[in-house]
Amino acid sequence: MVRGLGYSYTDFETAKPGRLCRGRERWIQRWEDPGMSLRRLVISGAAFSDDSARDAIRGLTCVEMDIGRLVRTVFPNERLWGFKEEGQLADLPSEFDDRGLYWAQRSGGRFVEPCQRWTLELSDDDQMGELIGKDQIDGILVAPEEPLGTELLESLYVLTGQGEDSTWPVARFQPLAMKEILNSCKALICVHQDKHGPAIGVYSLEPIECTEELRAYAIESGVLPVPFAIPPMLARWDRALYELRVGWNEEDLGEFPVPPASEASRWGGRGRNRKDETPVAEE
Repeated sequence: MVRGLGYSYTDFETAKPGRLCRGRERWIQRWEDPGMSLRRLVISGAAFSDDSARDAIRGLTCVEMDIGRLVRTVFPNERLWGFKEEGQLADLPSEFDDRGLYWAQRSGGRFVEPCQRWTLELSDDDQMGELIGKDQIDGILVAPEEPLGTELLESLYVLTGQGEDSTWPVARFQPLAMKEILNSCKALICVHQDKHGPAIGVYSLEPIECTEELRAYAIESGVLPVPFAIPPMLARWDRALYELRVGWNEEDLGEFPVPPASEASRWGGRGRNRKDETPVAEE
């Protein structure tokens, strides 16, 4: 299997966030608000046998990369704070800042279960990677004002407090809360759900420039870096691989590392039309 690390840089409108993760996750319902424009970096991965990507398994846990180190590659020198709204008691970190134990209603209120709200400074990259990989964390604050103030904690509640993890698709994040959160930190990392594992979305007021660092870490890990025009948790890997092959320089880079499929690419006869970048419904 070939492993690929997909990444994209796009604009993001908090009032019109669009689709999320091909039906596996959705945004929390919004209220009327003009919102604001942000920048979004999305990183996910996939493993596949050829450039049709028909057998692709998708998500950062599918490419055998150190997820904690991946996050540190994007923010090598920043203090990071993780947060979780509906922490399951069996999955809590060994140490955390207790933000409240409460009873969450399930199945329309037919039963309740205990949940722990927590924050934690992520000084251990291995622990950070494990929390992301096991889906035990909602997101990460990058270089927040410390100590975490009441207004920031209230904004985190708006971001996640009306979410629902017990139904499918899951709903975890209210995009309109990002404005207030980014008043108190450099960036917000949300842990999203790709098809078979997590993806991360980095939301910020200013672009996060880390393309070369991401590419270098991917290559070091034996993973093919694959740029996307739209977030890889929404896009087709076969399209991205076709475009990467078209621009591949074999003299400098060697043979393209993804075997061709037995059937010709569906993209081979089409022009590079921007409207083709619209996500295609999953087959």
